[in-house]
Parts: sequence; structure tokens; C-alpha cells
Amino acid sequence: MSINQLVYVSQATRKMSPDDLRAIHATARTNNERIDVTGSLFYNGGWFLQVLEGPAATLASLYKKIELDPRHKNSRVLYNEPASFRTFPRWNMNMTNLDDRQADKYEELLEVIDAARTNRKIGMASPAVTLLKIFKG
Repeated sequence: MSINQLVYVSQATRKMSPDDLRAIHATARTNNERIDVTGSLFYNGGWFLQVLEGPAATLASLYKKIELDPRHKNSRVLYNEPASFRTFPRWNMNMTNLDDRQADKYEELLEVIDAARTNRKIGMASPAVTLLKIFKG
């Protein structure tokens, strides 16, 4: 089965507490397992950056639901392309709260979110491609 990778950025409608993020993570893990979706969600300073991996039609349907979630706004797809393999195969959904500053690759991830938020490239690559490279390498 072929898979796609979809990366989007969005702005939280309010500050997310650790409990809010745990609830989002738990729901995503449960829902994604049922529909064969893997990925990772990053949160920093009121911004979300998420990678979703799975069948293209499944991701399209899931993203439509995500866009309707009142916890965020200004959602924008940065990348939606076929992939030869999953970058996050072990996780139905990983969650990294960069506000706690304990994350692995913290500085690199902050740069990716800032670039995505301001619609700029990192070197010659898009923030989405840079994010995928961080975890592939």
C-alpha cells in the first residue's frame, strides 16, 4: 500500500496546558491506530506542527476533521507528497511539547516551527522537508 506524508502548521486558539496536550495525544493515538496513520505532533509557543503518514485518501479525510477542531486556527498544509517509507513507523502519534525545553533536537525543531510559522525556508529546503530530514537522519 502506498503512503503519503502530510505536514501542516496551525496556531492554537489558546495556550495549551500539559493536560490539554496529553488529551490531544491520547485521542490521536487511539484514532490513528484504527485508520493506519502514524506521525508526530509538535507544540511550541502556541503553534502546532504535525506530520501525518498514511494512505492519501485517509489523510485527506483526517485533515478535513483536523481543520474543524476549535483548538486551533489558520491551519496550512506545508507538504503533502507520496513517501517510500514512514518516518514515524513506531508511533500512531508522537507528541513533543517544545515549551518544556526537554525535547531531543530542541533547537532544530524550534527553527522548523518558526520557519513554518513565518513561511520561510531553512537554507534551500521547506520547513516540512527539513523536519522530515531531521527524523530520517
